[in-house]
Amino acid sequence: MERFNAVKQTKTYAEIVDQISTRIEQGVLKPGDRLPAERTLSETLNIGRQTLREALSVLEALGLIEVKHGIGTFVRTDALSRLPLAFREEVNADNPFEFLEARRVIEPEMAGLAAKRASEGEIADMETSLAELKADTSGGKREYELDRKLHLAIARGAHNDSLYRSLALITEQMSTHMWRAMKEKSLEVRGREENFHREHEAVLEAVKAGDHKGAAQAMLTHLKSVERSFLRK
Repeated sequence: MERFNAVKQTKTYAEIVDQISTRIEQGVLKPGDRLPAERTLSETLNIGRQTLREALSVLEALGLIEVKHGIGTFVRTDALSRLPLAFREEVNADNPFEFLEARRVIEPEMAGLAAKRASEGEIADMETSLAELKADTSGGKREYELDRKLHLAIARGAHNDSLYRSLALITEQMSTHMWRAMKEKSLEVRGREENFHREHEAVLEAVKAGDHKGAAQAMLTHLKSVERSFLRK
């Protein structure tokens, strides 16, 4: 079995991505090769299974590996041709799941504030954005932009410029090819897109009802659901 190096506890996500992608580039891991089982790999790398799943989710979105549930994780047959794009994504820069964590911290409160402060016009903008998202037929190709538009419309209703700018920056940094690929991949699970729509509807209903706690909880539920979908749970 291919020997992996234990990962230092700084930028663990980046190190895992780097180790696996480098081994593919060098031919140590060949197209079609099966990676060690999740438990074995996490023990060898000296990391938690959650961190490993995050890295594998990114590698899958970049097209370097394929997770066959119940069977194992394999190097894709076309992985070598996808490596240049993967390296251009600068995956060493930021852990994408840290962006999701940041959103879980600020967005529920923003939704709650929107329930207290949003004007009728702002609520109408939220409803229009949700309608556009639900009407999208691009098969996930425009999902990210339309989803971002909706979340920013809700955030605008919070009437807090500092929080709004923070969310706008976070979501802008999430607009890379990697994120779009992860978004499209997450929607491959049957019924998931419909679930996301229902979660968005729950947020808007609470905002319209002026329900601060309900809006915050609905947003938190949605963001946790998004994270689970990116981890292919």
